[in-house]
Amino acid sequence: MLDDRSRKLLRILHNFSGMHRRPPSIAELRRMTQLTEGQIRQSLRVLADQHFIAWDSVRPEELRVIHAWEYKQHPKQPRVD
Repeated sequence: MLDDRSRKLLRILHNFSGMHRRPPSIAELRRMTQLTEGQIRQSLRVLADQHFIAWDSVRPEELRVIHAWEYKQHPKQPRVD
């Protein structure tokens, strides 16, 4: 389950990428979220670790959204009934 900061960032990444056909820069994310660069990078790592985005901190301009919203049951996890 994503925290509020990561969920907000995921929605911004999805909407921005859809409108501008490119991912936002860290500077643009700072302006849109009012978060520090460290907070943004931490949230990006969380999103990448949970397979919501494809992101490499060395090449942040190549960020790609894989899943644009949070699932109740993440597809990588086994289903428990």
